[in-house]
Amino acid sequence: MNNPSLYQRFQQSVERHATRGAITEQGRTLTYAELEQASRDVAGALIALGIERGDRIAIWAVNSANWVIAALGIQAAGGVLIPVGTRLKGREVAGILNDAKARLIFCDPGFGEYNYLGALQEQELETLEKIVVFGASDQVIGENAMTFDHLVSGAPRSTDQMLDVRISEGSGDDLSDIIFTSGTTGRPKGVLMTHRKSLAACDVQAQDVDQFTPDDVFAVTFPFAHNAGYRAGWQVSVLYGVRIVPVSTFEAAKLLALVEEEGVTVLPVAPPVGQGLLDHPDRPRTDLSSLRIISTGGTVIPVKLVEDMRAYLGANTIVRTGYGLTEAAGSLTATRDDDPPEVIARTVGRPLGNIDLKILGPDHKEMPRGQVGEVAAKGPQITPGYLDDPEASAAAFTADGFLLTGDAGWLDEAGNLHLTDRIKDMYLVGGFNCYPAEIEHVMRTMPGIAAVAVIGTDDERLGQVGRAFVVRQEGSNLTEEEVIAWCREEMANYKVPRSVRFLDSLPLNATGKVQKTELRDRA
Repeated sequence: MNNPSLYQRFQQSVERHATRGAITEQGRTLTYAELEQASRDVAGALIALGIERGDRIAIWAVNSANWVIAALGIQAAGGVLIPVGTRLKGREVAGILNDAKARLIFCDPGFGEYNYLGALQEQELETLEKIVVFGASDQVIGENAMTFDHLVSGAPRSTDQMLDVRISEGSGDDLSDIIFTSGTTGRPKGVLMTHRKSLAACDVQAQDVDQFTPDDVFAVTFPFAHNAGYRAGWQVSVLYGVRIVPVSTFEAAKLLALVEEEGVTVLPVAPPVGQGLLDHPDRPRTDLSSLRIISTGGTVIPVKLVEDMRAYLGANTIVRTGYGLTEAAGSLTATRDDDPPEVIARTVGRPLGNIDLKILGPDHKEMPRGQVGEVAAKGPQITPGYLDDPEASAAAFTADGFLLTGDAGWLDEAGNLHLTDRIKDMYLVGGFNCYPAEIEHVMRTMPGIAAVAVIGTDDERLGQVGRAFVVRQEGSNLTEEEVIAWCREEMANYKVPRSVRFLDSLPLNATGKVQKTELRDRA
């Protein structure tokens, strides 16, 4: 098969690993054959509901076996997956669903105290026809929804022959997913990805970086709604016979026990999580010898943390970091197994085997080694563009087809990339991308706010957090506590500014743009 879809490649993996464990959750393991059948049950039900090839279907849920089953079912039915971050709120999700023209969404009943189902049913969803709820009862979900259990065991299904035809029609050139990432305009942009490009990303990770084997056990701690948990997490794993263990929340004691009980070999952790594992009193008496790779990143990493993870988490464990973005299907660079701690902590490694990376000046001419410019990349896993936004798609690339990442950095003599700044003002909160323009766009709708500007400030635990500079409307007596409380109701927690400063006016340049350099100096 010269140009397979993701699901067709998954079927090839099932042929090789049918009786091996594919996914373990709460002590129960599904084999590859069982995972394939479960995904076919979903796909058959979706086809019976009228889902056609190319229809968009979202998933808004924490990491779980059902997430993987639903996603594979979407791919088998020829649908386009729309992963939705668990920390987003109803209005944010509605914007994504409407922009994507999604026909159906799988969701958890809620996350913590936040009611997903209720939030969805309060929104104006222009194209959504059905909500499928994981782990809920029929009595509480309403007329436009059904439970996941009912979908796979009680709802009508297409014939196996119809499903096989649908799977066979899949092509590597079809859209596989659209992941929405915030942009500088303040409105999320949908990053398009095809099956062929997804496979290019998975294959280079499995072969060039992690060197996966069917003996690996991957504890996927990063959210499935993001490339790190989706494409570089469960998706690559099921293509290479790896057993995955979904992790939905971080508790150090439970994660340490999981590594020991399941023989976890690959463990991705954000730096605060890695430090939490090191500091936990259970760590010295837990058998972590199965670990062979710990991947980290998303913010500045202390050299000592790299050294300690190598020394105390597993035996001769490889600690790796890297750099990527949604437009690159996740990854562009990675450190290598023999890199010293200083390289792992202070750089993001060298380009992946299928990536051509260079540093460009303002005129898009390549900069010499050691000089700072904009990071640009080209390769088979780079997005073809943004959903329904030809102008943004054109602006994202140079004339010779290099993606402009918006990140500033430089290359050393060994070819390692050093990131120095975020050209587009993005900052990272515990590994989550935050775009000030998007946060400002929401905050301007709050009664009492006349103007607002948001920047990232350093934080010992999370790397960076947001600070909002607010100009009150005349007559308003807004307080910092009121602004933060409102933001918590309207946006994902990691986007919520941790502090608010009130100004009489924002500093503007001659063209009326906010001078964020001055705000950073004040911070």
